[in-house]
Amino acid sequence: MSVKLKDIAEQTGFSINTVSRALRDDRRLSDATRNTIKVAAEEMGYIRNILAESMRSNKSRTIGVIFADSANPFYAEVIQGIEERARRLKYSILLINTGEQAENERKAVRLLLGRQVDGLVIAPVYKDRENLALYQSLSVPFIMVGRYIEGLKSHSILHGDAEGQAMAFEHLLRRGHKKILYIAGPKNISNTIDRMEGMKLAYEKYALQIDESYIFESSGHMDDGYRLASQALERGLFFTAVVCFNDLLAFGVLKALHEKSISVPDDMEIIGFDNLAMSRFMQPGLTTVDVPKNHLGQKAVEELVYHIEDATYPYNTIHMKPRLIHRETTLDSHIQSLKTLE
Repeated sequence: MSVKLKDIAEQTGFSINTVSRALRDDRRLSDATRNTIKVAAEEMGYIRNILAESMRSNKSRTIGVIFADSANPFYAEVIQGIEERARRLKYSILLINTGEQAENERKAVRLLLGRQVDGLVIAPVYKDRENLALYQSLSVPFIMVGRYIEGLKSHSILHGDAEGQAMAFEHLLRRGHKKILYIAGPKNISNTIDRMEGMKLAYEKYALQIDESYIFESSGHMDDGYRLASQALERGLFFTAVVCFNDLLAFGVLKALHEKSISVPDDMEIIGFDNLAMSRFMQPGLTTVDVPKNHLGQKAVEELVYHIEDATYPYNTIHMKPRLIHRETTLDSHIQSLKTLE
C-alpha cells in the first residue's frame, strides 16, 4: 500500500501541511523539521506524486532536451552537465534524439510540449522555415545549446566555433602548411557554417586563397573521417595536414593514415574539434579545440530556469571561449622545411 502524507504526519507528529512543505523543501521550515520528515518519509517508502504536484503548481519541473544523437560523446558530456544542473535545481529531464532531421525536431518539440515540460534545451538544425515559425510561437522558454538558428540567435549559448576553427588553421598556416585537408560537418547546422567562417578568417590573415577541392563535407561521424581521408589519399590529393570538424572525424582520419603507414605528426599533422574525453587517450594524443561541454550543459539549464521562473528575464546570446589543446598529433617545434613549400 502506498504511503500517504497523513501516514508520515502520524509517524512524525507534524501536521499534513508541514509534512507537505518539508517534502517540497520549504526553507521557511527549520532544517531539523525538514530533515526529520524527509528521513521518516524515506524509511516509510514514500514516493512523491509528481503529477499531482504539477497540477497544483501548474509546473512539471521537467525540462525537455532535444539533441541530434545522445550516443555521440560530445552530446553525452553536454547531457551530463544538463542532468547535473537540473538535479541540483530539482528538475527532471526528458530526452529525444532527432538525427539532425528538421521534421524530427518539430515532432520532438510537440511531443515534449504534450508532456507539459516547463522549458526546452535544444541543439537545432540551422535553417528551416517551419522550425523557426514553431519556435517563435512557443509559450514555454527555450535555450539552444552550442548552436543557433537563423532569426533566433539570442536564445543560444555558443562556444566560439569560428574563433576555435581559426585557431586550428592559424596554427598550421603559421608553421608553413599550404595544403590542408578540411573535413567539414553537415551543412544544416550552424557549427559547420561558423567553422567554415573561421577557416576563411585564418586564410585571410595569411593572405592565402582557399582551394575548395581540399574541403570535404561529412556527417561528422568517425567512419566519415576514415572514408574521406582514404579517398583523398587514393585520389593522390597532396596534403600535409588535416583539420577536422570534430574529434570523431579525426579518429577516423588517424586510422586511415595508420593503414597507409603515414606517420603522425612527422608526415601529417591532425587537429580535431571538441576535446572529447577520449582524445587524450588516443595514440597519438589528439590536438584539438576545447569546448567546455559539461559547463555548456549546466549553463543552458541555469539560463532556462531563469526564464521559467521569470518571464521578463531577457534573452541574450552567451559566448564561451574556445582554446587549442596541443597534443601529439601536431609538432611543437618550428618546421624548418616542409614538403608544402614547393
